Amino acid sequence: MSLPPPQLSHHVVASDGVVRVALAGEVDLAVADDLHHWLAAAAAEHPGLPVEVDMTSVTFIDSSGIRAFVRARNDAVGAGRGLRLVNTAGMALRVLQVAGVYAHLSGEPLD
Repeated sequence: MSLPPPQLSHHVVASDGVVRVALAGEVDLAVADDLHHWLAAAAAEHPGLPVEVDMTSVTFIDSSGIRAFVRARNDAVGAGRGLRLVNTAGMALRVLQVAGVYAHLSGEPLD
């Protein structure tokens, strides 16, 4: 019996003064704790650098995923570094906008 493929994968690259965590897949309850851990680990491995979460390949997000992003951002800000979502589009963008957290998580100005 083979295991199903992971719902969410990540890839971390540090360059040009920023840590970029590229996500691919679905951000939901099944992966929320892993996501929070990945973001915390990326920040800890590169102290002092802000974290950008590349959402280009995120196909789904639910409230558990939103909570993981908010927790990670609050942790990063509390540690004196930034964390923001970049390249958010499609359904993920719409969910974050409807939830009222997109501007907070992306660093974009409020309208």
